[in-house]
Amino acid sequence: MAGFFAGFVSSTAAIAGFGQRVRAEPALLRPSVAAAMFAALASLLLMLPVLATASAALLSAALPMLGAFAAVLALGGALGLSGGSGEAAAPTQESRMFRFTHALTFAALMAGVLIASALLGARFGHSGVVAAAFLAALAEVHAAAASIGQLVAGGGASPTTALGPLLAVLGASVLARSAVAFASGGAAYGLRVAAGLAVAWLAAATAWRWG
Repeated sequence: MAGFFAGFVSSTAAIAGFGQRVRAEPALLRPSVAAAMFAALASLLLMLPVLATASAALLSAALPMLGAFAAVLALGGALGLSGGSGEAAAPTQESRMFRFTHALTFAALMAGVLIASALLGARFGHSGVVAAAFLAALAEVHAAAASIGQLVAGGGASPTTALGPLLAVLGASVLARSAVAFASGGAAYGLRVAAGLAVAWLAAATAWRWG
């Protein structure tokens, strides 16, 4: 539950937080990996209204791809729940996952990426927006996805041709989250989180290729 709801605030911060718990309490490796998968799932669910606001047509075209990504994350989280949960201390005020500063950072990144995408789009066209979105996804995937949706809504790309850039945005997010998992929780945690995210991305790529 903590992983899922923390993912609506910042899945990257949640993955880092559970990685730190693994370093402190190695017995929590399996449930912490499950929590990371659920955090990524919540982040993906948050992307749906973001895309719907930016471009409902892109959301409709991307649903099979996003659904495949979500299914793998949900399965990975469920597999983690099937094992023992270990013993852990109760959360404290200092260890809470939800912080108002996270919401402010999210809003600032969203605004900044949209402005940067508009400027790059005006100067370099479609390729400028895609490049900005890919780089932004390393820090904030929702803002990056919104910029792709904005490109479609403005007539700069069709929903079908925007699926490739959207998949690239998901890939950038996978790379960033995997790096955070390794840095925060060590090799055992990092490998498992990276593997789960990579399989989810491959499922999304397959759905895009054959959809």
